[in-house]
Amino acid sequence: MAKKSNNLFLKEEFRGVLRKSGYKATPARLAVLSIIKQSKNPLSAQGVIEKLKPDFDQATVYRTFKNLKESGIIRQIDLRHNHAHYEIANDKEHHHLVCIRCGRIEDVQKCGVEDMHSLILRSSKYFSEIRQHALEFYGICKSCNKNYEIKKISSH
Repeated sequence: MAKKSNNLFLKEEFRGVLRKSGYKATPARLAVLSIIKQSKNPLSAQGVIEKLKPDFDQATVYRTFKNLKESGIIRQIDLRHNHAHYEIANDKEHHHLVCIRCGRIEDVQKCGVEDMHSLILRSSKYFSEIRQHALEFYGICKSCNKNYEIKKISSH
């Protein structure tokens, strides 16, 4: 029951966000936003489509993504998985740390990007303002590194 009431709360929250952005709160938009919001990690369009079958077809979901992205309600993230991922744009500012071996994703809350904005603008000849940025980090998670070390030791 808690999940259902949480979902109703999210849908009500998103109704206001959509209306404020000039969009109708259609069932497809509410469903896509709810799924993205409830996910711990950014989702691909295909991942959302799988969760919404058979209620909404693929064309509807892609059209919904396009509208939500254009309105700034969701943002597109490139995690180097050969397809786009999406997350709610008004969530707390953060970046992602992505394992290049297993694809694990971890949110990075504090990376000093505000300081970088100031430094970049002070050194820029032509820009006075930064409105958006994209910053993702790629590396090897502890689990993959540990497994690699174990394989390396056992092969000797």
